[in-house]
Amino acid sequence: MRTFIENLQESRIREVANAGMGRGDVLAFWFGESDEVTPEFIRQAAIDSLHRGETFYAHNLGLPPLRDAIATYMSALHGPIGSERIAVTSGGVSALMLAVQALVDAGDEVVAVTPVWPNLTAQPAIMGATVRCVSLKPVDGAWTLDMPALLDAITPGTRLLVVNAPNNPTGWTLTRDEQALILAHCRKTGTWILADEVYERLYFEPNGACAPSFLDVA
Repeated sequence: MRTFIENLQESRIREVANAGMGRGDVLAFWFGESDEVTPEFIRQAAIDSLHRGETFYAHNLGLPPLRDAIATYMSALHGPIGSERIAVTSGGVSALMLAVQALVDAGDEVVAVTPVWPNLTAQPAIMGATVRCVSLKPVDGAWTLDMPALLDAITPGTRLLVVNAPNNPTGWTLTRDEQALILAHCRKTGTWILADEVYERLYFEPNGACAPSFLDVA
């Protein structure tokens, strides 16, 4: 096994989960999932699909009706997005790893805004990239991005920028103006942007259906 893989830091989330699983006196909030069972109509839909024999290989990018539904949902939030731009994966970790595998080679430089879910920095490192972190800082009780520091870190040698906003664990969220500034800079340097916006609906500004997205400015 590669030395780097052997030396990867184990997930603290998994460590907590392993300690708490099976205990009735602990609420299972470690994986960021609800403590409620999946709704009955969703479970029944899965059962019905099995009974219909829908157990064979599907399209690589996902079932067309599902991709159409996702495209319709995303278009309502961000303007027209065709289903040809949608890929369905087995989960968020798989989607992010596929993106990193498509973009990052050994020896590449990756910049990440931190603190962040550890998988987002571990994945490019697994691919052999050098990961440089630009940390959010608390200012007047709010997490704040040092934009000049971030832009200075992103150079023509930077292959990929990883940014998670709304952010886990801080709740920090990029503004639309900040996204436009980052996008313009990355276009100048030739840097890809991997924007993890999975929490975009956890956004509570007035009249905000969702958080600002790079989809809106790109």
